Amino acid sequence: MSFITPRIAVVGLGAALLATAGCGGSGGKLPAGSDLLKQSSTAMSTVTSVSFALRTEGQPGIPVKSADGKLLKSGDAQGSMQVSQLGLSVQLDFTLVGNTVYIKGLTGGVQKLDKSAVTKQYDPSAILDPQRGVSALLAKATGAKTVGKQSVNGQDAYDVTATLPKDAAASLVPGLAKDVAGEVWISTKDHRLLKVKATIPAADGKTTGAVTVTLSDFNGKFTITPPAS
Repeated sequence: MSFITPRIAVVGLGAALLATAGCGGSGGKLPAGSDLLKQSSTAMSTVTSVSFALRTEGQPGIPVKSADGKLLKSGDAQGSMQVSQLGLSVQLDFTLVGNTVYIKGLTGGVQKLDKSAVTKQYDPSAILDPQRGVSALLAKATGAKTVGKQSVNGQDAYDVTATLPKDAAASLVPGLAKDVAGEVWISTKDHRLLKVKATIPAADGKTTGAVTVTLSDFNGKFTITPPAS
């Protein structure tokens, strides 16, 4: 297994948490999208852990096809994902603990590498960092518009569209060449993100795909430990 494999795994974590937002209120008139993004940015800045599920549509220009896992604010994470390597779909289990990343495929043992080999390309601890991650991205999103209310996993949510600036998103998904269109579903109860859908340019630069992420188990008491060798 080559170095590209753990890098893909960590980039997948960033992809999995690419866009976000939140707010509250009820009644006939919808809250302003810009207010919802600000409220969500504040709410997400206090999140210490989260479960995530990522799914893709079409051919977005990222190597991850799907991912499920748990993430701590410290940057520790654990889960599984499907990635594209040399035209093949590869299933990987990943664990990030402290300064070490562990990767295991369907065959073979666990590969252990120093986390610094990955953070040169992407730092997963940025995801829940209020100054660098999701919270900062929401604060810098532009053109927000509340377009309706929907139910997401049984919870009422505001549906907000916005443009996510590439510079702010770079800490989460490296390599974006331009701003991306996003749609976020924000809990009406606690302002947290429940789901996000982002339009991502395809690798060929001519078409687009989409990445949809759902978040749950906010501030869950997760314990992430290294896998057995």
